[in-house]
Order: sequence, then C-alpha cells, then structure tokens
Amino acid sequence: MAGVSRTFGVFAALGLAACAAAGAFAYRPAREIASAVRSYGPAYGVLAEIARVRSALASAERGVQEERAGEPGEALVLRPGIGPELGRLAPLLSGRPEQLDRLERLGALARATFEKAGPPGGGRRRALEMAAVIDEMEAAERDRIRRTDAAVRGSAAALLLYGGGAAFGAVLLVLLAFTLARREGLRRQLAEASLAGLQRTADHVGDLITIADRSGRIGYVNQAVEETTGYARAELVGKRSEPWLPWYASEPLLREMRDTVLSGKPFRASTTGRKKTGEAFHANETVTPLLDDAGGVAGFISAARDVTRQKELEGRLEYLDRHDPLTGLPNRRQLAELLDGATLRARETGHFLSVLIADIDQFKHINNLLGPEKGDEVLRHVARRLREAVGQRDIVARVGSDSFAVVHFDDSQPVGVAATAEAIRRAVSQTLPGAGRDFTATVAIGIAVYPHNGRDAHALLQNADLALGEARSQGRNAIRVFDDSITSGVPEILSFEKRLFGALEGSEYLLHYQPYFDLATLRPAGAEALIKWRNGDLGLVSPAQFIPSLEDTGMIVDVGRWVLETACKQIKEWAFPISVNLSSVQFHHEYLVGMVTEAVCDSGLDPAFLTLEVTESVFLHDLDFAMRTLKRLKDVGVSLSVDDFGTGYSSLSYLKKLPLDTIKIDMSFVQDVARDPDSASIVMAITTLARGLGLKTIAEGVETEEQRNVLHLLRCDMGQGYHFSRAVPAPEFGKFLGREPRPPPGLQ
Repeated sequence: MAGVSRTFGVFAALGLAACAAAGAFAYRPAREIASAVRSYGPAYGVLAEIARVRSALASAERGVQEERAGEPGEALVLRPGIGPELGRLAPLLSGRPEQLDRLERLGALARATFEKAGPPGGGRRRALEMAAVIDEMEAAERDRIRRTDAAVRGSAAALLLYGGGAAFGAVLLVLLAFTLARREGLRRQLAEASLAGLQRTADHVGDLITIADRSGRIGYVNQAVEETTGYARAELVGKRSEPWLPWYASEPLLREMRDTVLSGKPFRASTTGRKKTGEAFHANETVTPLLDDAGGVAGFISAARDVTRQKELEGRLEYLDRHDPLTGLPNRRQLAELLDGATLRARETGHFLSVLIADIDQFKHINNLLGPEKGDEVLRHVARRLREAVGQRDIVARVGSDSFAVVHFDDSQPVGVAATAEAIRRAVSQTLPGAGRDFTATVAIGIAVYPHNGRDAHALLQNADLALGEARSQGRNAIRVFDDSITSGVPEILSFEKRLFGALEGSEYLLHYQPYFDLATLRPAGAEALIKWRNGDLGLVSPAQFIPSLEDTGMIVDVGRWVLETACKQIKEWAFPISVNLSSVQFHHEYLVGMVTEAVCDSGLDPAFLTLEVTESVFLHDLDFAMRTLKRLKDVGVSLSVDDFGTGYSSLSYLKKLPLDTIKIDMSFVQDVARDPDSASIVMAITTLARGLGLKTIAEGVETEEQRNVLHLLRCDMGQGYHFSRAVPAPEFGKFLGREPRPPPGLQ
C-alpha cells in the first residue's frame, strides 16, 4: 500500500508540474473534473442512505406482519423507525429542491403510516407509496451519477485537446486516477451499506438464508439458520458447506449443485438435515447463483424453508389413508392392496389363501351398554387378540366399525381355514374388559377361498362379505363359507335398491297423516306425517321394508329432507300441528339444523306448528351431542318429542336434561293397559313423571274405547291409533280438518 502511495505521489507531482506549465490551457476542464469529483460524495452518500431507508422500511413492515398476522388493514407500527435515516438524508440533499420535495413527501407518509392508525388497508397503501417515492429518489441520484460520469469524460477529452503533449496527459492521469479512486471507494461504501441492509432484512425472514463464495465457503447465515439448526453464526461462517445438511457429503449431488449454479441456473433439492442436537429436520432448498459486476458467478445464495411439520403431517395422512387410527391395523384400502399382491403370488406359486371377515355380534348393543369409549377399548382388545390368534404371515385388518378381516395363507390345501376361523371365534369369545365388569362376545364369520370363490381382491372381499351376511342371518357365533347359493337372492336385493334410488326422482313417495286426539275433549290435537312408497311394479310398499334400506344406503337424508319440506308446506296450508319423524342417521347428520331451518323459512310457517320426533336411542351414543342438537332445534322454534318411550334402553335421567315437549308412550304398554295391572302401572308412572317435568304425553296404538277410558283415567293427555283414525292421504286429511275446529298451535 505504501508503494502504491509513493507511485501515486510521483505521478501526482509530475502531473502538477506539467499543469503549472500548461495552466492557461487546462484550467477550465480541470476545474470541471474537480467539481465532478466533489459531487460524487453526496450522490453516493444519498444512495447509501436510501439503501438504509429501504431496509428499515422492510424490517418495520415485516415486524408488523409477524405481530399482527391475520389482521389486514391495521396501521404499521414503527419498529424500528425510519426517522433517523430520513434525518441523515436532509443535509445531503441541500440545494436540491426536487429531491427535498420527495424527502418531504416521504416524511409525511412515514408519519401517517407509523404514528397513526388508518382505515382498513391504509397502512399497506401508504407503504407502497413510500416505496415508490424511494424508487424516484434513487433513480434521480443514479441519473446524477451518470451525468457526472459523462461530464468527467468530456472534460478529460477537452483537457487533451486544449493542452496537448505529455504534460497535459499527466494532468489527465492524475485527475482521472483521483476521480476513479474516489468513485470506487464510494461504490464500495454503497455496496457495504446495501449488504448490511440486505442482512438486516434477511434476519427477519423465516427461511434459512446462506451466502457463500464460489468455492462454497460460507460468508453469511441469517438468524433463522441459527434458530433452526442450533449452530451459532460463528460456527458456520468460514466453513465450506452447511454442516447440518449431510446430503452435501454425497459428492455426486454436491457436484450437480455446483455445476448447475456455476452455469448460472438455480438448483433445487429437498433435503433432510440434522440439527446440532442430532434431531432431524426437512427443508426445501433453492440455491441461486450470485453474480458479480461482470456477470460472472461470484458465489451463491441458498434459501431453505423448514418443512418438517409439513412432512410429518404428510406422513401421518399417508398412514391414516391406509390404516385404522383406533387399532393401528390396515384398513380396507390397504387390505385390498395387500390382497392383490397375495393373490398374484398365489397364482405364481399355486398356493391357497382364504379371506375371513368377522363381525362382532350385537356390537351396537355392547356400545350402547358400555358407552363409546369402552366400546373402542373392546375393539382394541379384539384387534390385539386376532393378531395373536392367527399365523405370523397372515394379515389382520379392520374393515368396518365392528368388522375385521383376516387373510390366511395355506401352502398346500385350503383346510387350515377352518382352524383359523375357530381360532378367531375363541379369541373373541374370551372374557373382554367392560365397564366395571367382564363379559364375553361372539362373532359371525364369512369366508371366501382363493381361487374357488374369487381370483382377485375385489371378488374375494365381496364374496366373504356375502358369506358374512348369511352367517348373521343364522344367529350368533355362526360361520359360513361362500357358495353359489348365497348369490341367488342378490339380484332381487339390488333390484329393490335400484328402485329405491329412482323413487324420489320419480315422485313415488307420498305422505299420509294420522291424527292424535285430546283424550278429555276428543278433539284432534295434531297429526303424525308417515311416509309411504307406491312403486309401479311393487305396489304400496310397507315402511318396515324400505326404511332400513334407506338408512343403510344413506338415502334417508335426501328422503328425510323431502318429507320435512312436504310436511311444512301442508302445515302452512292447514295451520295445524304436524309431527315429523327423524331417524338416527338424520339426527346425527351435520346439516340437520340447517335443513330444518331452511324448510321452516321456505314454507313461511309458524314453527310452533312443527314437532320433530326422535327415538330415545339417539341419546344413548352421545348425550352431550344430543343436548346440543336439540337445543339448536329448539332455538328454531319447533317442538320436540320422544317416540316409542319405554322401549330399548330407557333412562329417566335424560328427560330432565333435554329440552323436550312431549313423550309418546310405546304401544306395547298400551295394548294391555286395560287388562294388565303392570302395564297400567308403567303408563301411570310415565304420565306422572311427564307431568312433574311439564311434558305432554301421547299414547300410541289406541284401538278400543276401553283403552281410551283407562288412559284418560291414568292422566294421559292424548291418544293415537286405529280407534280414532288410520293414516290417510293429504286430500282426505284436509277434508277431515274442514269438518273440525282447528286447535291453537302446540299441544295445549
């Protein structure tokens, strides 16, 4: 450096001596060059401060985004402010009215943005306006530098032209050397300021940012790298690669990355790294070339996004897509894939395999008796015992709510399937843990054997399911192997369900209405809407035949919506109380309340005229859910009734918890109420309980005058049955209402 200074001094002395001899010719061009040199300082100083303002603005804006994520329209908060940067700009722009005007605009926007809460979206709009003003100021300064460069070149040419000779060349050498040195120094300061601003901004970025030179030596890492990997910045700067990314140890991949980046193209890779603690993390990394002024690759910048949680979620979803979350066993989809592979191997080797599907007998009753949590515990125990009961090569899967499948492999002949079925039956029939007591369960098993009952997964599972259905029909603890006789009735079942699918679109459903009467006054107090199905081929089909199929296929939701909408239109026309039955499937449907609300609003009826009937079994699965659903229905304004009360698993405790209006006493208690003291006592207990809770009672299945009289004496409020009226079509029921005075809304 000292040698350079001495050399520069010699040239400067020679140049000054030459200038003294030719001053008359060189004075004006030299003065212009000197003036240009002086103007470089403020111009590059302005650019440096503009870079700091831009960085501070980005930091403040990002800080607010992190702090107030999800709250668009909030004003930005000064963190840190840009006031100091604006203050340093002012003296540098002295005598520059256009730039001072821009600075004033920028200051006004900053005050409005960082110190006040504006209207929604105002902060964002003003931030964009500030960025535009900064762009204008930077463009003006760069234009000024370009004009100065042109002036220096013109003055140098004039100096040579006017002065001539070696002396003036020396003057030019001195001035140009000084000018270029000054300019490069200022450019270096600007670059350092821009880099500092870039680093401050990068520290606010959530991605892992690494900057390295051409050889791969790290020069900078941002704060996210330290936080994610656990390595301190001092441990990384100067290293030749990121130590947390072990894939860099793979020379081919490292060579591919370097070749790609050095060619000027970005390189992308999904990486799995190790934190300093040894814990793994996943990242999506993009490596981009960093170019120098000549356009060459001086290094690279790496941006990696931590996707560990995303990868873990994807892995969990992929697992759940093929496994049962309760038992951890393969689900039906995974079983089909495994079975396809097994049948392919069996075809190649000539071996046999069997598919057994086991269904726990009356599991619904077990679940209702113990509750859902204990029911799940039973399923986990069954899954574990099945896994222990079958061979190591055999596959166990859960294929339904209470159904399990076993794929049994037999190398020589399909005789081992009988032993496997018996092992399954013994495993399930062992004592199972219950709610404070132990009990045993039984299973129905359906079997299909490869290749006799199917040569692929679909056929084997389908035929094992059909065999299971036959086993269920034979009673508890039954086993059935598939044969052709099982499928003899399948076409009729499929034909029946096909007709069901077209019944709604073909307007084959209709509603009949059966009234119920006040037992004291014998006046009609309301009616129950009952669905009927009239098919062109089958005639009038009993609800007992088609409603279970509607529930099994899920069509009950759409058909139930039609019943609700049709009944609401009739209520609006008649202004008469009507009750509509809800199945368990409908009650647990997520859009039930919305469907009821829509039907009430579309028809324009007073909701007090509509009563929804549910059976008490819907309360047993989840009483809290039932309470929430009934409360939401009650908020719509409808009345609520419990149908078939006294059957199944009655629990008087829920009556005081649920927002009910009416209890319908099951006909099994009404049939013998006039002759059986026990039935009369049960009815009296129900009516007394209902009156104590403020509920009305309706007796179902009243067929004689004697039953009506006894029920009235037992203080039952209303009765329904053939003694009063059968269910009749809407036109006939409308005529009936025309002959009778209409009661007020509600059951009063």
